[in-house]
Amino acid sequence: MTPWFERVLLCLVGDALLLASYGVGTPFVLAALLVLATWAAPPAPEPARRPTTWPARLAAHRTTLLACGCVGLAAVGEPGPWRAAAVVVLLIAYLLLLDAFGPDRRRPRPTHTLAALAAAALVLPAALTDTGAGEWSRPLAVLGILTAATGLALTLRPRRK
Repeated sequence: MTPWFERVLLCLVGDALLLASYGVGTPFVLAALLVLATWAAPPAPEPARRPTTWPARLAAHRTTLLACGCVGLAAVGEPGPWRAAAVVVLLIAYLLLLDAFGPDRRRPRPTHTLAALAAAALVLPAALTDTGAGEWSRPLAVLGILTAATGLALTLRPRRK
């Protein structure tokens, strides 16, 4: 495949993931999010040196931010079972395409597929859980958000030799 086609495919899957995650809302916000998702879907080229500023680090890890942001958008809304399943399937497709077309150009192996399925297995039950479960659901939601934020912070932290 040509690099142009790979970028377009990643953008389309990223945009579809965002649309499934966002649901119905203000057209202006949706348009702004689609522009951001189109920019964030393909991985950034490898920089000559590691980024040191927060904006540069966020731009370098924009594919991770897109996947986490879409899961967060789906969690904030109340997706029905079909929309939740669509988010999970699109998340798996996006993660596997990133492995295949990313800067490392790895052919997806069974471990990549299992990792994408495991990530989706964590998302689907949470998406299908009834939000009116009671007072015990709030601490679990906060714990999930803190876990996701910790993982994102570990991804974005500068690495020292």
